[in-house]
Amino acid sequence: GGAAAQHSQSLEAWLIHVPGLVVVSPSSPAEAYGLLKSAIRLDDPVVFVEHKRLYGAKEMLPEQDTAIPIGRARVGREGTDATLITYSSMLRPALDVADERARNGESIEVIDLRTLVPLDMTTLIQSVAKTHRVMVVQEAVTSGGVGAELVARLVAEAFDELDTEIIRVGSSFAPISFSPVLEEALLPGTREINAAIDDLLR
Repeated sequence: GGAAAQHSQSLEAWLIHVPGLVVVSPSSPAEAYGLLKSAIRLDDPVVFVEHKRLYGAKEMLPEQDTAIPIGRARVGREGTDATLITYSSMLRPALDVADERARNGESIEVIDLRTLVPLDMTTLIQSVAKTHRVMVVQEAVTSGGVGAELVARLVAEAFDELDTEIIRVGSSFAPISFSPVLEEALLPGTREINAAIDDLLR
């Protein structure tokens, strides 16, 4: 953060556009540990997208060999009212919002993609069939990104399960600023996620 457009961009959309690349994006130290093991063992080329804000995160790692399968999403929190799909650094605020909404009787399912290519459509469609409402949260701008691909795939493969339009949350369509105040204003967080859930459940 705070390094402007030269060093603080979200470039995963560029990578998922390249045929033949596997693209992973962990949300925590333990996820990075497990995904990196699988990436090293995979014969295909893997781009490992690390989020700089996660470098300072600390977490106990399992002692056993716990490689996380490539292409397998994780349900971070079970829910029945809506599905929130996210990845990387946005998982933590998504879970925080889901915990907060649970105290008000709302049940939000949170899915951590882990792998951006290939997408785990089986897990996503199973969740949509349960909740019938979907939102996608990403730090990157929404234009032409991971969220756009997810919306297209879900509309094509799970249209009959949707009760309302899919909502996307992402950064404003502008270059990341060097100013921490402007950067904070551009990036999505709990406030934007909460507002989107209000619209989704309305």
